Amino acid sequence: MRKSLLASALALASASGLASALPAEMDALHEAIHNGKATLDLRLRAEYVDYETTRETDAETLRTVLGYQTGDYHGLKAFLEFENVSSLGNGEYNSGTTGYGNNNVGYGLIADPALTQVNQSYLEGYGFRAGRQKLVYDNARFVGDVGWRQNDQTFDAVSFSNNTAVPDLALNAAYLSRVHNIYGVTRIVEAPLATIRYSAFPQAKVSAFYYAIEEKSAPTTSWQHAGARVDGAIANFLYEISFADQTDYADGTAAGAPDASYTDLQLGYKFGPVTVKAQQEVLEKGFKTPLATLHAFNGWADRFLTTPANGLEDTNLKVMATAAGFRFTLAAHDFRAEATDDKYGEEVDFAVGRDLSPKMNLLLKFAEFNGGSVAGYTNDTRKAWLQLTCKL
Repeated sequence: MRKSLLASALALASASGLASALPAEMDALHEAIHNGKATLDLRLRAEYVDYETTRETDAETLRTVLGYQTGDYHGLKAFLEFENVSSLGNGEYNSGTTGYGNNNVGYGLIADPALTQVNQSYLEGYGFRAGRQKLVYDNARFVGDVGWRQNDQTFDAVSFSNNTAVPDLALNAAYLSRVHNIYGVTRIVEAPLATIRYSAFPQAKVSAFYYAIEEKSAPTTSWQHAGARVDGAIANFLYEISFADQTDYADGTAAGAPDASYTDLQLGYKFGPVTVKAQQEVLEKGFKTPLATLHAFNGWADRFLTTPANGLEDTNLKVMATAAGFRFTLAAHDFRAEATDDKYGEEVDFAVGRDLSPKMNLLLKFAEFNGGSVAGYTNDTRKAWLQLTCKL
């Protein structure tokens, strides 16, 4: 009888404590939601493409991204982001042949399919983030969000980041289960990623990384990259050196994921508002970086989104300047086969941008690729973009 009375008393006390704590927790949750922040990004773009083998085409698209992040709830925050890409013109362009692409193969490719989707949805706290998210590691050469296209590349992942535990040390790691590409196609993967960056040296920042991707739909193509990057400045002299080694991973085979290496050497100098950089980037035969933000590398005409059969050697010179509130970029590329030195072609890129306000930017870009003597790269390509971005 006494045990029964004691158990009843404990249960009553526990229920009473829970009842009194519940309103406080509900108030804390309500406050976290109420104190959240909404974001709205708009990007209006006109793009023109002229391939020699397809009809000239243009696309006028609007990207609208609406997001909401809650306030803090016991160290946790939630984020939800919706994305819509709308075609404002006649739609007579090829937005791709998979996913949300319109399969207009007679027209030049402009990889911005019309779609509406959840772009990101995750819970984060204590350095961890779980859910659908964007990931950009280091300079995005191996892992990025493909931020130039209207639809982001995102990942279903659990990720971790910390840059405070050890002074001047930034650690990022993730485990991917799905990749959602810019066409709206989802690939199932098992991919551990890790990068560490140390910035205590006065004239150098050092990064080391390891990225492994097991493709579940095509296991023999699974691969891993291990590498390092050093970049910095000595007075007005700039430099960047990168190296990565590729080998097969999990069920990958030498045919699907051959041993290959990547090297990148950049040297530059700042002349006041003008910066000049020379670069040589080399991808050996079979080296692949399909998770990268590829538009940022090897020319804006996007002729080298996959590594050619005989590898790629991109030697280029860039000039970047600011004047009267404008930002200018001019680049000249020479593309050759790494294995044979055959010439793929040449390219000239130009861009000018200006901030119209703290939240609004106008950009004009142009790219012209002149084909060389290698089959598949003999056709010329011209592209132009006019873009207005607004972030609220």
